[in-house]
Amino acid sequence: MALTDETTLLTVDVWADVLCPWCYIAEARLAAAIDKAEHGGQVELRLHTFVLDPDFPTEPRPVVDYLSGKYGVAREVAEGMERKAARIAQEEGLPYEVGRSIRSSFDALRLMHLAAEHGVAWELMREVQREAFAGNPAAFDHDTLVEIGGRLGIPEAEARDVLASDRYTAEVHADHDRAVQLGATGVPFVVVGNRFGIPGAVSTEQYAAVIDEAWEQIDGER
Repeated sequence: MALTDETTLLTVDVWADVLCPWCYIAEARLAAAIDKAEHGGQVELRLHTFVLDPDFPTEPRPVVDYLSGKYGVAREVAEGMERKAARIAQEEGLPYEVGRSIRSSFDALRLMHLAAEHGVAWELMREVQREAFAGNPAAFDHDTLVEIGGRLGIPEAEARDVLASDRYTAEVHADHDRAVQLGATGVPFVVVGNRFGIPGAVSTEQYAAVIDEAWEQIDGER
């Protein structure tokens, strides 16, 4: 999907947290929009990390309990929020387990920066998300992250070195700060062609429309 040579004419920058359900949904829609675009092969898709909640628990916790506490709502309300997200995700063909547990994604986000050096940050994000939202309680365990990274070509020794250290911590914070500077108050946040900012999870058609408009502007400037 992403090209980095002279044929790349349009950049699409995506800020996301692997724990964010709306990022999970938005990424699937954006990928579909790019795949359908006339010039989709000339899009460079660039992933940037965003820490959705620095206070996420480091130990697994039921997502409904976490949401109930974070937003100060009854568990029934929190479960309703999750069921709504699950329904939308499933409409996009994505696995989604309402009863899953969550934990801090910071190590996974740091690993995304190593993945970017190997050209597979987008792929790693989406693979880890599928594990997490499908309900794998070990989705953010180091062994799981290393195994997923290995399938994508990230050497095990490099991945373990990152996860055993604080490497890429500064890069995660820098990505977050850059999104805030651009006006993001949360994620997903998408910037198309350094021209159009798209907050939130919009439809595939809306992503496609913005991509088309960016292409038209580029063509008009030649």
